[in-house]
Amino acid sequence: MMVKENKKRNVILTISLIFVVSGGAFFIGWLIGNDWQFSEKPKQFTPTIDGIIGKREWIRSSYFIPFYLDVDNSIDITEGKANVDGWNYMYVAEDETYYYVALDLCSDRTNNEEGEWIGFHLANRLPDASGTSLAFYSLEDYGYEYFFYNVSSEKVFDYFYDVGIGGTTYSDIPLFPETDSISVSRGDTNGNFYDFWIGNDNRNYTGTSNFYSVDGSWLSGDYLDLHFAVNISEKLPDEEISSFLSSITDLKLRYRLSSNLTSNPSGHYGIADEFYCSVYEHGGMPSDINDPSFDSNSNNIVFSANSIVTGGVDLDHNTINTTNGMFYFTIHCYNEENATDPTAYDLKIDKLSLRITSTQLIYAIVGNTIALGNYDIAYSYGPSENCGEDHRIFEFKMAKSEFPVLEDDMLYINVCGYGTMALVGSNYWLYPMYGYPGVPLYSALDEVNDFLPLDMSIT
Repeated sequence: MMVKENKKRNVILTISLIFVVSGGAFFIGWLIGNDWQFSEKPKQFTPTIDGIIGKREWIRSSYFIPFYLDVDNSIDITEGKANVDGWNYMYVAEDETYYYVALDLCSDRTNNEEGEWIGFHLANRLPDASGTSLAFYSLEDYGYEYFFYNVSSEKVFDYFYDVGIGGTTYSDIPLFPETDSISVSRGDTNGNFYDFWIGNDNRNYTGTSNFYSVDGSWLSGDYLDLHFAVNISEKLPDEEISSFLSSITDLKLRYRLSSNLTSNPSGHYGIADEFYCSVYEHGGMPSDINDPSFDSNSNNIVFSANSIVTGGVDLDHNTINTTNGMFYFTIHCYNEENATDPTAYDLKIDKLSLRITSTQLIYAIVGNTIALGNYDIAYSYGPSENCGEDHRIFEFKMAKSEFPVLEDDMLYINVCGYGTMALVGSNYWLYPMYGYPGVPLYSALDEVNDFLPLDMSIT
């Protein structure tokens, strides 16, 4: 009797185990079939660029960004539908090779492709520029890319340069290591270009003086000489270099700096805690401290010790090398030897940039700066997890190789478009939207605040 009961118990346990195993397998299969994940923590992954935001396909994105659009609710006569005010969504993701962007435009309820376009602005480094489109165009192929796509014709926009005539000034034009260089003939330095890209960021490019004995025509004392070679032509729109170079009417070097000593170029002699600081122009050809004309064109800088000074030096734009676009200058500092007191100093450069005045007024540049094979785009019209009603969806990718490799893992993005959906009182939509922008096809981005900064190091 006991043996039969044990057998019966074993049979029941076996059957129960079969149900558990099979049920567990079914449950796991259900999870896989529904793309369920145990964690939604951002990580690198590779979405399919097909214009469809699959169920949970983008769940591990670096960023999921809702943005509200107040759009024109007029009925589109072709579709018989109206776009709606509401929340739209942007996903930003990455893998080892590409950045990915998905736009779930829940407000765009019409499928009328007539006149529809989409634009992407992407960068991995930007200066703190304000009111100056050239600051961004100067980084084309060096950290900033733009992509405009014509949905109605299913092709990338042809290059178009919209320009007006009239004097205008472009500030905050950055110096960067791919085209420009800094060399030190006397003194020591600490830092790199990015230490003087942005003002008030607690980062400085620092030069420290060294003592040198009598050398030729130069007296003994503490020296600091920073030689700059700047490629002006690489600061100009790529397809407009020749005409833009000839249109320059003024060139300035803008600075924000400080020192532990007072800069008094005309009266520092015999005063140990005052020194000489000046910008020496060399024009289109390099120079060095042994060149007789090294100090022939000086621009003195005056400031008090331990205080930050902001100012500018007027450079001679007529001496830009028209063959290669180069311009050379030196920040030259000197403090003569003192028998009783120390004369060493440091120079902290918080911001250094160019200011270019031109007769060419850039309204906008459209087209595509991304190399063929380094991008893909797809779109659809249908429902998504964020919205059950049919609406426009875009997916886009861009190769990271388009950008320079940097220590900071940042991505800056701006998206814009039109597809009968438009902001109230306009014929476009834009995100982020700063101030009172014009139509993106005819009004270039000119503020760093036009971009959404994203720290991609979270993945």
